[in-house]
Amino acid sequence: MPPAGPTYLQIVHDEYLTCAGCAAVLGSRPDAVVSIGSLGGAVALMAGEGAASGAAHGGAHATASVPDRCDLVIADHTSALALALTARQAARRHAGRGGGRCPRILVLTALDREWDLRVALEAGVHGYQLQRCRPEQLIEAVEAVMRGVQYVSPDLVPKLARCLTQDRLTRREMDVLLAMSTGASNKDISQRLGITDATVKTHVRAILSKVGAGARTEAVAIAARSGLTSRPPHFAGQKAPVLIQASTSAPN
Repeated sequence: MPPAGPTYLQIVHDEYLTCAGCAAVLGSRPDAVVSIGSLGGAVALMAGEGAASGAAHGGAHATASVPDRCDLVIADHTSALALALTARQAARRHAGRGGGRCPRILVLTALDREWDLRVALEAGVHGYQLQRCRPEQLIEAVEAVMRGVQYVSPDLVPKLARCLTQDRLTRREMDVLLAMSTGASNKDISQRLGITDATVKTHVRAILSKVGAGARTEAVAIAARSGLTSRPPHFAGQKAPVLIQASTSAPN
């Protein structure tokens, strides 16, 4: 962690024992102020609207309530995505006005699939650690993120490599793949997505090529193993799922 003054950490997690464990591990450090907050409060911090309610724990700089300052938020996967979205919106809102830097985001989760990792990194989180990590690995992740390094659990590095090297599916290809995973035929997909049969066939050919499959069933199996089909399909007339986004570049 940076040597100049304490580092303010906030834990926003949907598992209470995880919150308590993180507070115990990180709160014992004299250079950290660790607090357990709510998602709503953390969103407000990301948006520059003030501090969350909660309690701070441990360390030489412990306080009785959540501080106004936060350098890093440790969050579960879903909360981290919401915080990353808020941070992007705040950055656009304050562009050119010299607003303060948003807290960094470290995901702490049991989700270890390639899709979950990819979604988080593309959303803009700064680190991704697994809940099964050892206490010293959690500290390592926090320190790396605070140094400005994008940290990924060593257990997930092979999956990260696949994320960076494989061809990316477009938004519409993801929609088609997700519909394929439900057993929908080309005709069903064309009706649900509001596109022609010929367009569906074009997307299916592209999907097979990009995932390295010889048939639809193989493509669905590969996608399931990678976690790509963990989200519901987007049908015509429905609001597009936030987490399914086209991407043509590697995660930052």
